[in-house]
Amino acid sequence: MASTYSGPLNLELQTTGENSGSWGTITNNNLKKLESAITGYVSVAVASTTDSLTATDGSTTDETSNVAIKLTGSLSGNTTMSCEANQDNWFIVDDATTRNGYALTFKPAGGTATTLVSGAKHLLYTDGTTMFDVLDDCGDITANGTLDVAGAVSLDGGTFTYNTTEADLDARFGGSSETNLLFLDAGNNRIGIKTASPSTELHVVGGIKATSTIDFDGGTFTFNDTGADYDFRVEGAGDAYLFFTDAGNDRVGIGIPSGAAPNGKLEIDQYSTSGAIPVLTLDQADVDQEFINFQGTSNSDQSSSISTDTSVGSLTGHIRVAVNGTDYWIPFYATN
Repeated sequence: MASTYSGPLNLELQTTGENSGSWGTITNNNLKKLESAITGYVSVAVASTTDSLTATDGSTTDETSNVAIKLTGSLSGNTTMSCEANQDNWFIVDDATTRNGYALTFKPAGGTATTLVSGAKHLLYTDGTTMFDVLDDCGDITANGTLDVAGAVSLDGGTFTYNTTEADLDARFGGSSETNLLFLDAGNNRIGIKTASPSTELHVVGGIKATSTIDFDGGTFTFNDTGADYDFRVEGAGDAYLFFTDAGNDRVGIGIPSGAAPNGKLEIDQYSTSGAIPVLTLDQADVDQEFINFQGTSNSDQSSSISTDTSVGSLTGHIRVAVNGTDYWIPFYATN
């Protein structure tokens, strides 16, 4: 009976009494193929868009028998590399091809391929009909050193937890031109945006834009805590300066013209000629208390903001006010 050959490695299986005088050579060839399956390496230049690894019965030079395969060459189109069909096997594949923008896949002949990542090394397994990239669908992975990822990372289907042991381990995310786009300061339990040394729980260097509700609850809100010349503005639907704090002059304006400095500690400007509303409405629910309490220095003459002098100047005009919806005139007098 003639020799037969095994599946994945193409080992020659000799029958009893066969190959007199060459049995030792054939056995050595089989041992070499076993060695290649464990530690063998071969470099294969991709020659066409549909290329195959060589597989030769009994030969010690076939490419399929090697566990480590380096693919080289320049692709001229989307390319498929094939190994033997219907044979289970393992491969470590180093994709060192020049892609030129084309894809490279690897599969058992006539079967389902896996797509290789350009410039990457792959641990592959085939059941004879489908090629599997083992690391595409593996279980838990523990890395005790640095884990470098050159491609995209997709986290889907589970919880992502960083720093589970709650050690002093910072995290940093860089931008295209910003080193510390997001920085997690684990030692101080702080987050910095565009800063690696956040001074509070959230420290942002730059602007903040919110397009939805902001809720401040449980603490004090302080704007311009350093006392610098930083203005603050709240815009309405039709009023660009609905509320404005002029830090440089330490004044507050309501509805003042755009860019103008408030003329007093508080200036209220109802600038619309068709607004049909008063400048200021005072609603006092505590019926036994005054509407306004003026406090200042009182003198008997007219040198202070409050005067007990009854000999003021002549009646000069009136100011229109409303009391409970009814209009009245309040007279005002000239100073002496």
